Amino acid sequence: MRSIDVIFRWQDDLPDVSHTAVVVIDTLRATTTIATILANGAQAVLPVGGVEKAFALKEQDPRLVLGGERNNRPLPGFDAGNSPYDYPRAVVEGRRVVLTTTNGTQAVERTAHAPWVALGSLVNARAVAQAQQSAHDLGLIVCAGTEGQVSLEDVLAAGAIVLHWPQEACTDRALIARALFDKWRDHLYEGLKTAQHARAIIAQGLDADVEYAARLDLLPHAVVRNKEGWFVNQ
Repeated sequence: MRSIDVIFRWQDDLPDVSHTAVVVIDTLRATTTIATILANGAQAVLPVGGVEKAFALKEQDPRLVLGGERNNRPLPGFDAGNSPYDYPRAVVEGRRVVLTTTNGTQAVERTAHAPWVALGSLVNARAVAQAQQSAHDLGLIVCAGTEGQVSLEDVLAAGAIVLHWPQEACTDRALIARALFDKWRDHLYEGLKTAQHARAIIAQGLDADVEYAARLDLLPHAVVRNKEGWFVNQ
């Protein structure tokens, strides 16, 4: 029997995911940025939880591009931040990228034990939904949230993915996400701007990142974890 569920914060209890296709969402901005990095020609992206781990990987492979942020600000010693505009083709084409962020990469590490994991956002919602349903009849979407709180923008993006599942497969949480998306589907940028985290990003002069993250189905590929634990286009 097909089923799709949504967890609103990565810190919440997860069901058994040993036979589940999991999608992690951090709309503002990690999963949006990772999809963009790969669209611009990077070989693969590895989300990591800690700054020290990122630096250690760079020591092993100096060609790696290090990206990341804490509290929406780029990290000292890194090559780029967490904006999709930090990773043009000239910077990432043919290279691998390691990314660490405040919320999104933590959520990815939390779901590492699942057999199939993808990264979702508004910019690749349709592609991710199709890949998730092809991977398994049981689907779970895990929202990163913001500093332990539920994030409107992540639930909104979860709804954009749930939309492609049959309604009878949806749990109540999935239906909540879908209802939020339905409310804003014709005005996604306005919807994102109402989110607390989006307001904080805009206050730091990053309004363009929010506008970019609202571009539904801009990118045609799902971002899926490979056997080595890196994320690649599918």
